[in-house]
Amino acid sequence: MQIKVRVTGHLIDFCSVDAVELPGGASVDDAIGLLGIPLDQVGLVSVDGLAVSKAKRAGTVLADGSEMVVMAPLTGG
Repeated sequence: MQIKVRVTGHLIDFCSVDAVELPGGASVDDAIGLLGIPLDQVGLVSVDGLAVSKAKRAGTVLADGSEMVVMAPLTGG
């Protein structure tokens, strides 16, 4: 299956693709790992416009055509 990917912030240094091919049943964490982004560097993730909490990333299965946005943690003040 293929999903659309958008990576923001400094995470672009790890990955700058627009889409990724994944096996069926792949989770959000699987996709992030395939993109080469260390999980500890990830802030917010959304799939098809819905936020996926860190606790649910391993259990959230992606579907063909989904759009995943991976953002760096927000910092500053």
